[in-house]
Formats: sequence, C-alpha cells, structure tokens
Amino acid sequence: MRYLLILHLTCLAAFAQERVPWTTSRIQGTPEPPPPYVVERLYPRLTFKNPLDIKSLPGSDRLVVLEEGGRMLSFVPGASVEKADLFGELAAFDPEITSSYALTFHPRFTENRFVFTWANFDLKGAGNRENGTRIVRFRVTDESPPKVDLSSAKVIISWRAGGHNGGNLRFGPDGMLYISTGDATRPDPPDSFVTGQDISDLLSSVLRIDVDHPEAGRAYSIPMDNPFVGGPKARGEVWAYGLRNPWRMSFNPKNEELFVGDVGWELWEMIYRIQRGGNYGWSITEGSKQDVRPDRLRGPSPILPPLVAHSHEEAASITGGEFYHGEKLPELKGAYLYGDWQMGTFWSLRNEGEKVTEHRELARSSLMPAGFGIDQEGELIIADHSGGGLWRLARNPRSGKNSDFPRKLSETGLFTDTLKQSLAPGVLPYEINAPRWADHAVAQRWAAFSDQSGVTVASESKGVVLRGHWGFPAGAVLAKTYSLDMERGNPATRRRIETQILHYDGSLWGTYSYRWNAEQTDAELVPKQGDETTFTVKDKAAPGGVMQQRWRFYSRSECARCHTLMNDFAQGFSALQLDRTTPQDKGDQLDAFIRLGLTPAEPRLADPHGTVGSVEVRARSYLHVNCSVCHRFNSGGGVPSFMNINAPLKDARLIDAKPVQGDLGLPDARVIASGDPARSVLLYRMATAGRGHMPYLGSHLVDDRGLLVVRDWIASMGNKAPDLTAATISQRQAEEQAVTQLKAGDSTQLDQLLATNSGALSVLLAILDDKLSADIRTQAIAKGSVLTEPLRRDLFERFLPESQRRKVLGPDIKPATLLALKGDATRGKTLFSGICIACHRANGVGTDFGPDLSHIGTKWNRAAMLEQILTPSKVIEPQWQLTTIELKTGDSKAGFITARSDTELTLKMAGGLTEKIATTQIAKTITTPVSTMPDGLLQTLTAQEAADLLEYLDSLK
Repeated sequence: MRYLLILHLTCLAAFAQERVPWTTSRIQGTPEPPPPYVVERLYPRLTFKNPLDIKSLPGSDRLVVLEEGGRMLSFVPGASVEKADLFGELAAFDPEITSSYALTFHPRFTENRFVFTWANFDLKGAGNRENGTRIVRFRVTDESPPKVDLSSAKVIISWRAGGHNGGNLRFGPDGMLYISTGDATRPDPPDSFVTGQDISDLLSSVLRIDVDHPEAGRAYSIPMDNPFVGGPKARGEVWAYGLRNPWRMSFNPKNEELFVGDVGWELWEMIYRIQRGGNYGWSITEGSKQDVRPDRLRGPSPILPPLVAHSHEEAASITGGEFYHGEKLPELKGAYLYGDWQMGTFWSLRNEGEKVTEHRELARSSLMPAGFGIDQEGELIIADHSGGGLWRLARNPRSGKNSDFPRKLSETGLFTDTLKQSLAPGVLPYEINAPRWADHAVAQRWAAFSDQSGVTVASESKGVVLRGHWGFPAGAVLAKTYSLDMERGNPATRRRIETQILHYDGSLWGTYSYRWNAEQTDAELVPKQGDETTFTVKDKAAPGGVMQQRWRFYSRSECARCHTLMNDFAQGFSALQLDRTTPQDKGDQLDAFIRLGLTPAEPRLADPHGTVGSVEVRARSYLHVNCSVCHRFNSGGGVPSFMNINAPLKDARLIDAKPVQGDLGLPDARVIASGDPARSVLLYRMATAGRGHMPYLGSHLVDDRGLLVVRDWIASMGNKAPDLTAATISQRQAEEQAVTQLKAGDSTQLDQLLATNSGALSVLLAILDDKLSADIRTQAIAKGSVLTEPLRRDLFERFLPESQRRKVLGPDIKPATLLALKGDATRGKTLFSGICIACHRANGVGTDFGPDLSHIGTKWNRAAMLEQILTPSKVIEPQWQLTTIELKTGDSKAGFITARSDTELTLKMAGGLTEKIATTQIAKTITTPVSTMPDGLLQTLTAQEAADLLEYLDSLK
C-alpha cells in the first residue's frame, strides 16, 4: 500500500507540472537478432506518385514505372539520374480511366513493340461498372525516349470493375497472357456477387488467353488446353479460380511455376502456387484456414491450400513478389521474395512442389511495397507506394549480432526505481474508462514518448497508421503492470505479476512481457513463445477457500492477435478511453494530455470551414450549429431528423431516411442519400437560395464552403442504398456521365442536366468546385437562372449580378400591392406546376397529398387565398394537421391520418403514398397544428409571378 501511495503522489506531480522529456529509453529494436537485410534507396533523386509496377523495357537499358493514376515513366538507371521521361498517360487515351494496376511487354516486343496495360474506368459513383476493367494494348514508338502511341490502342478483354479488381498481367513461358482478377466487391459482406467458386464469369480468377491468334469477334483466343474449355456455363479463359484479390503474380524462370499473392479477408494473407484448374477456396474459406461461407456451392475442382499463409499478426495486405536471380545477393538466388503492403515486412520462400523448404523473414521497414520489379541485371526493385521511391534489399551490417533489447524491466529506462515503480522523468501515468477483465488482476498504466513527441492525427494512410487515426511517434512505449491479490479482495496481499509493453519502432508495433520475480524487485523478459505459472489464492468463494489460479504470460504472437491494425494496435490509449477524470487530477485527463502535447486535440465540434477534424466531424459540426436548434429531439423541427452532433448517426434519421416534407423533385430522394449528394434533400435545401432554403433562421445566403463540406461527407459514405429503382439508377448514371463530359469541356448535355432537379444540383456543385471552363460556367448560370421551374432556377440565379436578378418579393410582402396587380392565369398554371403539384392536385394533375385545389376558387376569394399562402398555419382544418408516428423499431413516418380503427390507422404521406400501420407497431403519435405548406412560399417570386399564381388559383372553380 505504501507503494500505491507513492504512485498516487507521482501521478499528481506528473499532471501538475509541465511535461519533461523522456530521454532514458533503452527499448530499441526487438529481442530477436537483427534481420539479415535492410532496405536501401535506389535513384534517390527520383520520386514517383504511388508507384505500383516496374518493368525493364526489352531491347533497351530503360526501366518503366507505372503510377497508380495511370501515368507511365521511363528512365535509364543510374545513381545520378534526376528525371524520368513520360512514357504514356492512360487518361490521355480515355479521361474516364482513373487508375492502372499493371503493365507488361510482349515476349516479342523488339519485333512488334506491344505493351499491355491495365485500365480501371470511373465507376461514376456506383459500386461497380460492367466492363469497367480493361486490358488495353498499345504500340511503343522507337523514338528516344520511347513513348506509348495512344492512337494504336486496342482493347483486348474487359470485365466488371469495383472493389477488389485484382490484379496483374504476366506473359507466361508458354507465350500466353495471364491476368489475375478479384471478386469486384467490397470487403464486407465477403464475395457479395458469390463469384469466388463460379467459373461462369471472369472474376476471382487467373485468366489465360492467347493474344497472338485472335478469333472472330475477339481480340484474343482461348487456348484449347485451358482446363474448363467446353465445360457447361464455364468461361474458357479461366485457368484457376477461388481467389479473393490476387494482387501480384510471377513465374519462376527455372521451373515455370506461377506464384500469386492473394490479399486475404479477416485473418490470413496467402501465397499460392497456381496449378491448372486449381480452386483456391474463396469464399468457402480464407486460405483453407477459416471458414467464410461454407454453405455456398463449390466449384468443379477440390480446394487447394496455400503454399504459405500469414496471419494478421504479421501481415495485413500481401504483395506477391519476384523470383530473384541477381548477383548482388547470391545467397537469395532462386528464392521467391515478397512483402506486405501494410506492415512493410519482407520474406523469402523456397519450395519443392507443394513442400516449403525455406521460409524466413528478411527485413522490416517503413515502406509500403505495392509492387516489385526486376532490372536488366536481375536485381530486385521495390516500389514504395506511399513514399514514391524505388528501393532494394541490402545486407544488414548488424545481422548476426546480439540484440541489445532490455532483458530486465529495470533496463528499459521506464523507472528510476523498479522496486518502487518510481517513474523516470517524462513517463506519465494514465487511467482508462473501461479496463478489460483480467482474471481479477488490476492494472497500472504508463505512457512514454521519446523526448517531447506526442500522438498526431495521420493526414494520410501510411504503413500501420490509417488516415484520420492516431499516429504514434517512433519510440513510443505504453506499459501496463498487472497485480493480483493473493487473498481475494485484500489489497495488502497484492503482488505484481507481469508488466506488458507495447513498443512502436516507427514502422511496427512490438508486444513484450516481463515476469516479476518472487522478491518483487525486478521483472525478466518472457520468452517469445510465452510462459505459464500458477498462484495459490485465498478465495472464500472457492471450494475449501483456496484456488489454484493459472496465469498465462502470453506469447508475442498471441498479444498481436488483439493489438492489430483494425483496432489501431494501442486500443487502450485512445480518446474514448482517456477522456475521464482521475482521482489524482481535478481536471479531465485527456485535456491534461492535450495540454502537455502527449495527445492531439479531438474536437467534438470543429470549424466547418477549417482543416481540423475529419470531413464527418466538420460536416456534422456545421449541421449542429446551423440546424440542430430545431432539428433535434423534442425541439420542434418539422421533420423527425436529429442534427445535433451528440446524436448517434444510427439514431439521427438522416442517412438514407426518406424525407417527410416532400422530395423536391429529386429521384428516390433521401434526407441524406449515402454516396449521392444529388439525391439528398438536405444538401438541396442548403444549396438553394429560394424556397425551402436551410438554415431557415440566422442566414439567408448560401454558404458555399459549408455546402461543399457536407457534400464531401455525403460523397465519402459510398452508395449504401439497396432499394434504388432501375429508373433512378439509369437517370443518375446518365447525369454523372453528363457532368463528367461537362467538366471535360463538352456542354452538349447541359440542357439535359438542367431538365432534372438532381442534374441541376450536380451542375451547381461542379460550378462551386470550379471544375467548369469559364465559358461553360457562364452558359450554365445563364440557362439555369431563366428556367421556369423555380426549384432548379433558384440554384443559379444568385450568381447573376444584382441588377440582372428577378426582383423578388422577399419577406416584406404587401398584400394590397399584390391584389392590385392583374395576373395571367396561363403563366400562373406554369408556376403552379413548379411550386404546388408536389403536394396538391388541380383538375387531375399533381400529387394527392394535401387538399385538392380543383375548386379552390369557389372556397376562397383572392384576398383570403393570399392570406392562407402567407400564413399557412393560421387556420388549419383538423384533417390537414401533420401527424408524426414513431414506430417501436425507431423509424418515423409523417403525414395525414385518413382513417383510424382500434387495430390500425391509415397514413397519407408525401408523394401521395398511403400506408396502413398496426397500432401494435406504434410507439408514439404526435399531431401538431402546423401546416406542411412552408412559410415564405411567395418570397422568391416576383410581384407579377405571385399575381399570376393567384389568378390561376382563382380560376379553379
């Protein structure tokens, strides 16, 4: 207990004083001997943007590098090379090409000059695109430097794009072109197209085609010795199948074996030795290690296991490699060298058939290897996707030497007195909100960062740090000591059991444990494989009052199963866990850490116009401060959506919720249509300067920057709506294509876009993005601002000079002036069609939602009619009072009750839909004396337009 008191005083002092640097760390490297190799930069003056593939240009001394964006560059290798020459730009061939994964040269390149490239086409906001991945062949000029002749393009083969595309291109020793393809879907749910075991399509496979002997109707032919030629419903191109996302493949030049690195799902990363007709299990299984969907039908051949499977303790996104036959590292000759994109680790692999004869870790790095290449001398080149450099393996001068990793806790530099657990300067204690259950053990925790470094929020994904997540400084240490009462519930009998350490070396996290000795003076490093012991504990609840408690000192691999990339490795040191008060400090612990520079500020609200916080935080902050005064629970908002930031999104009734106050003419409208800003009612209301503009209070001008922040948030969600109609899908795809053409300088479809509300909103967003040429921008504003349909017109008129805008009535409307004007019923009918028919019918035209206005002229005179429009909630007949029904499921529906019984009621909703709702499903019914007709309906009309509308309504008798 004396030690605990000392610890508490230490905590108090640590929080009260300014932070001091931690300079005593001796935790470096790992307890194992240093790896045999390190990575070494090649051509240090060359940096590429997300390089993926490297090839030697046959018949020359040049290397060609492919960037993810589809740009290809070539250069002559040399330590002093400073510049790479443009080899080709796929977007110049087709602007819809958004990325490229691979290229390869024809085996007879010196004769035909053919290069084959991988092209991914714009998905246009959808999850997939048929024929969106294509293999395109070009000729290469023989000029110096050589270039791809874009006019020589020929599409060889195509298939569905989206999600996991694969992929790689390699010519085999047989002269055939081999292509690896993915399952074209997102990670979850796994294999949503159920294509892994289906050989009737080209997905999840290695394809084999003959590009030298095309057959009628194709740019290739199918080799007759392919395994599934002639099979029922089989695509003859398939050579092997059952692969999830086969990213890189290569042939062994010695024995012609084909190896593929297949990116796994939840637990495993695989290296496969591909056989003719082989089935590699996806999505029945993941690497033959865990079942995924064993209920699905299997393909026509048995499932084959991987040659090697890496657990996610050591790999997270495998990158297939190359067979090494260089001279600089002769000890690696003949080995297959590969790496992991996420972890930056490299391995070597040798085999005899299906038997692995050698498998070892070669190097650890901070690189993100996305591809490998072989230069003209047979040496391996590594493409660092994140940093953009080209690298190679080199012998580690420290290899074979003993590691100086501390073997005792007292050697780590965390404590000045290990016995008393007195902290070294710069080491800070912390507590968490929700400790894990640890078999009655209690924990003390400390954080130590080298010098005065601290946690930052990653601006981009790199290695094991994901964009927007906490990034720890190199050398960061998080320590935890577990103690156990030898008499249950009696702290005086407490003894220390182990101290666990998480160490981040700047590339990877290491997990280590130190076992306390019986004297409680120090702790020794637990072996890599872990250990066990048993304690005799007095426990009144145990039979006989004593129990033998087994304690497991977990192995490093067991620790790594919980401390993973998907939960940011250090899940106990997070804002969620640290945001609390402590007995040692009156303030908030997280605030203290922020003040000391240990952790970054995690704003609950962020400036929507600033750069702090994610796009979701900034967008939700905008809605919170501008909209949630009304739009939150029990605050009087006219729609049941909650925009306060502390409302969980799943309960906010925003995402893919149907609007209850009209769809504003948007197809399959939603309050927020996930992934599709142009179908989002909320975004339209922010964008319009006319009727229905939001925020309703506090501002009248459109906030373009705030609008774009919310737009970016909506777009970042991905399209999650499973219930879109075919007509909407077709319309939105056509509109997205038209906007792409508009941005490219083609205005031929501008009128078509302005003819729909979603199209017009898309044009407006392109204007705000400054993506249109000056001429097209002028056209769009000129045409949009004279549209007769006000919902679309009001998006554009604000861009005109004040002198050219319509002189609208605004909020200060003088009824006598309007009533004195002579209106035109014909013009008024057009206005009615744009303003009123979303809720009303007149002479059989419009929507059966609000009152039928076919005879409104006999009910009200013009003065009474105008008063009703200006103050719509002043007099409301009972049947037109809005009712909101909250269901027990949490959903809400709003409309007018048209019938009611003891067992059900009938609700008429926006759009004219009716629904019978069982009373047993209803949690609450709220009827409010508020009209669904919005206030300010005439404010965006001119005086003459308002007179015209009144004249038409007066004529309905």
